[in-house]
Order: sequence, then C-alpha cells, then structure tokens
Amino acid sequence: MIVDLNLRGDLVIIVGGGNEGLKKVNTLLTQDCKILLISDSTNRQIQNYVKQKKISFKQMRLTNANFLKKYNPFMVLATTNNKELNRKIVEQAKTMRCYAYASDDPEVSDFAFGSVINIEDTVQIAVSTGGRSPAMARKLKIRAEQVFKKLIKKEDIYHIKLQDFARKAAKAKIRTFPERRKFLYGVMNDNHVKQLIQDGNLKKAQKRVMEMLGDLI
Repeated sequence: MIVDLNLRGDLVIIVGGGNEGLKKVNTLLTQDCKILLISDSTNRQIQNYVKQKKISFKQMRLTNANFLKKYNPFMVLATTNNKELNRKIVEQAKTMRCYAYASDDPEVSDFAFGSVINIEDTVQIAVSTGGRSPAMARKLKIRAEQVFKKLIKKEDIYHIKLQDFARKAAKAKIRTFPERRKFLYGVMNDNHVKQLIQDGNLKKAQKRVMEMLGDLI
C-alpha cells in the first residue's frame, strides 16, 4: 500500500550523512516538513542544504539511540552504515510512537520508500516493490519516468495549481464539501479557464476563479 503522508510542519530526523541520507533529504525537501540531519560527518550537498537553511544539522558521533529522547519527531529515518545502530534507532523511535525506517532493514521498518518520479514538484508518482528490490524499483522508475513526463503536460500542472488555489479560496466562502466539490469541477470544466490555462496565464485563471466564486455568493 502506497500512502502519501501529510508531513507539513512535522519534524523528520534523518540519522546518517552519507548517500542514503542525502537521498532521503532530497525526497523530503518537497514535503514542507522540518528536516534535522544528525551525523558525525556530511557530504558537500548536505552542507549546501544546511547553508541554504533548507535543513538543520547536528554533528554527533553516535553509539546508541538515546539522543532521540531530546526530540519529538514524527518520523525517524536511520541511514547509517551500521546495521546494529540503525536497528537501535528504529527500536527507540517505535517506543516514542514515531514512524521508523532503516535503509538497510526493511523487515523492521514501518514503511518502504518508493522510487519517486517528481514532475515540477507538483506531481509525484511512486514505484515501489515494498522493500523487496530497491534496485528494480529504481530501474522501473527510470523506464516509467520517460512515459509520464510525456503524458503529463504543462497544462496539467497549471490545472493542479489552479485547483489548489480554488480549493483554498472556496473553503473560506462555501460551507459544505459537496458544494465546494461542485464548484471545483465547475472551475475545471469552465471554457474560459481552459483557454487561460492553455495560454499559460495562471494569474488570469486565478482571477477568473475569484469571479466565479463571487457569482455564487
């Protein structure tokens, strides 16, 4: 089962500053969560993220998982090259009722990371083997990516962004969910909106949404 968790504002701790840690950072950067990476060392890309204030970093040499007690994370990812330490981190995280993951131990992890196709930070498509074969998941992702990047057009991206705008605007003005849903479908099927999206004019499409919303009130 693939689940898209809402991590907005939550703390995610990544333990390990190597390539696996970097992969997890890259996966989480689009999730609007707080990322804390803990390691005795990091690579250059992680250092750049820290300088850009995209993530926080605490330098620490670890022998156990007691350090987790200082934090209140929603999720903990153990990506060190020490399997025993990763297992301890996962066990400690679970006692704290956090989602826990070890990059080298899918059997003790609460979930598996799919290989994600990211299209303009707007559409994410995950290819997962349930932790059975990350190598095959990556291989299939590369093959599928070529298809989806042709299938999903720029207009689709604009429609998604406009629907997000319309949903937030409607939530403040329209009380019930069925009425909001009807309005959102009306926006999607409006010929004027379609033309503006086709022309690549998202701002005018947003203005059209507000006009449509005003007509309902």
